[in-house]
Amino acid sequence: LLTTEHWELVLSDRGFMRALITTLTMASTTAVVSPLLFSIVAYVLVRTKWPGRAMLDGIFWMSAAIPGILAGLGLLIMFLNTPFLSLINGTIYALVLVVILQGKLTSTQTLKGVFMQMGSDLEEAARISGAGWIYTYFRIWLPLIRPTLVVLGVFSFVTAANTTSSIVLLATRNTLTLSLMALEMMTNEQGRQLEAAGIVSLIIIAMTVGVALLARSFGFHVGIRQHQ
Repeated sequence: LLTTEHWELVLSDRGFMRALITTLTMASTTAVVSPLLFSIVAYVLVRTKWPGRAMLDGIFWMSAAIPGILAGLGLLIMFLNTPFLSLINGTIYALVLVVILQGKLTSTQTLKGVFMQMGSDLEEAARISGAGWIYTYFRIWLPLIRPTLVVLGVFSFVTAANTTSSIVLLATRNTLTLSLMALEMMTNEQGRQLEAAGIVSLIIIAMTVGVALLARSFGFHVGIRQHQ
């Protein structure tokens, strides 16, 4: 790893830059969409009395017990046999959808705990003042849970950047990620490129640590503003 030979092998690979862009796009999109989406799900589970809430919560728990490779196979069959989903099969949109669903349990349960610790006084006051659900959610709840959303965003980014088993059956040569690139190098029939795979892993670690440090700095500023 300390020689430049393996670094040149990785950085000169024609698929490396494409894999890097794919990984950053997939992880960044997941980091933004996943916390916001599942904050709404958590709100519905905790703050509403809609029918089917317990069933939805149970589905989330049961799906978490399915191994990643088995879940990937099921999602591949779903993409191939569903008309509107077959259009995105093999694209980065399919990977993003899969990775977002992969983090549904952690995000939902974490945000459920946050909502359960907060009283409903502010929401009731907003409703009495004439605010609708959308206005109340975006102007009251989102600012309150913003630190948690930042943490979940970082967690989603790290998970998406490192995921392998859930997307290995759905990715193509054009949607290869850095984690799949490292796996391919480790299992290359022409000769295992363990050093090159290690360098790709180091790049993934550097990328995720950089995002975590930025989010940590942002989280400090958010906390300071909330206590002023």
